[in-house]
Amino acid sequence: MSRFLPMLLLSCFLFVGCLTQHREPLPIDEDQLEAVLLDVHVAEAAMGQLQGGEKKDSLANLYYDQIAAIHKIDREVLDTCLSILQRNPEQTKEIYEKMAEKMEELKENK
Repeated sequence: MSRFLPMLLLSCFLFVGCLTQHREPLPIDEDQLEAVLLDVHVAEAAMGQLQGGEKKDSLANLYYDQIAAIHKIDREVLDTCLSILQRNPEQTKEIYEKMAEKMEELKENK
């Protein structure tokens, strides 16, 4: 029994560590990120009907380059933000919830 106790404790710590996700720092502030994400969604919707392949990849690169230019960030920063959000679904959810709240406030103030 005493031989299994350290393994049990280690397993518990690993399990708890997996449950408590950390927020990965983003290279731009969340307000700017929200505006960028809105444009990313517009671009993704515009490409929605295209099938995968070289044409879609080229168009995606063009759109993402334009989004980066519009928001005065490097394309590398945009790609980093998207990668961070892809790896951290809970963080992404929090950002989108804040975006939804802001959109609701805008609707109510009109």
